[in-house]
Amino acid sequence: MTFNYAVKTQKNLDKVIEEITEKLSEIKFGVLGILDFKEIFAKKGVEYPHEYKLLEVCNPHAAKQVLDSDPNIGLLLPCSIAVFEKDGENHISLAKPTELLSIASNAELESMGRDIESKLIKIIDSVK
Repeated sequence: MTFNYAVKTQKNLDKVIEEITEKLSEIKFGVLGILDFKEIFAKKGVEYPHEYKLLEVCNPHAAKQVLDSDPNIGLLLPCSIAVFEKDGENHISLAKPTELLSIASNAELESMGRDIESKLIKIIDSVK
């Protein structure tokens, strides 16, 4: 199994982020922040020619349940969705919650991870 779910998109990356953000709100998720790696690297004097933005997404109720179960699992939060350009093509990639939570060996969280992953994949597929 692969640790991520990835698709290509013909859309502009900013449009993808806008649409993902809108769809996330429909399932009570939000974007906590967006890391713009090209910008971050430039501020550190490192040239990176490609667009790469990482969305940190979260459902506060699910995150609370995870932290109540085991505060150490907070290290695996929030969910990450990357939108980036590679070889002239735009991509959307999700770090699969099921893969990340599988290391916790907690059946309750594994079920939650499957549910969240399914919802996030549906969003990605609907905006690609």
